[in-house]
Amino acid sequence: MAIYRNVMMNFWTDRKVADDFTPEDRYFYLYLFTNPHTNLCGCYEISIKQTIAETGYSRDSIENLLKRFEEVHDVIRYSSKTGEVLILNWHKYNWTSSEKFRKPLLDQIRSIKSPDFKSYLLMVFESENDTISIPYEYGIDTTDTDTDTVTVSDTVKDKKKKNEKIAYGEFNNVMLTDEEYAKIIDRWPKDYNEKIENLSTYIAKTGKKYKSHYATLLSWDRMDAKRDKASKGNDRLGWLLNMQEGAVE
Repeated sequence: MAIYRNVMMNFWTDRKVADDFTPEDRYFYLYLFTNPHTNLCGCYEISIKQTIAETGYSRDSIENLLKRFEEVHDVIRYSSKTGEVLILNWHKYNWTSSEKFRKPLLDQIRSIKSPDFKSYLLMVFESENDTISIPYEYGIDTTDTDTDTVTVSDTVKDKKKKNEKIAYGEFNNVMLTDEEYAKIIDRWPKDYNEKIENLSTYIAKTGKKYKSHYATLLSWDRMDAKRDKASKGNDRLGWLLNMQEGAVE
């Protein structure tokens, strides 16, 4: 069980915090990092009722803050279905290279209820497993349990090869590698799941096959952008024609 959380002093001078966060935002962000429900992986379950009791805010305030932190500040993800909050940059400040740290970390990641959150953190774990270099003084989670020194088994490593594709979508038919899935989240952080579900439904409905589902999503996005541009152009043209007709009259 963690007995404290470290907060780096440059939290107060961080450009995003200094320029974009209101005093209320700063207080709530510190709460998300230091409340008693936090864990090693930075994805934990917490109820709205608990948050109300611990912060003193109303339900409306908590719901608005969660929405703002996800859609405006883009620093968390919240699942109302599982009641879990995922702090996106937690691993940068709280994961270490300690062998005693990695085993319980992986156990906690595997226990996450949201499949999207679990997949994201497994991807981060695999990508940083051999390169985590954050020293202990920068946010290590201190525990009072004694854990054996254990590394990730070769079986798990083999299963999560970079070129192995995993099925996503409601119909389990959108095949993506961990790297492709991470790129999709980075490219469309707010609606990546909607794009995957749209492709999943389309494939199930039409039976079409694609060599690369990642390339298909990129292609669809470019086509959507062209349609939006053409639509805006048509609206502009119609406005000009109306202005000209009005001038003639």
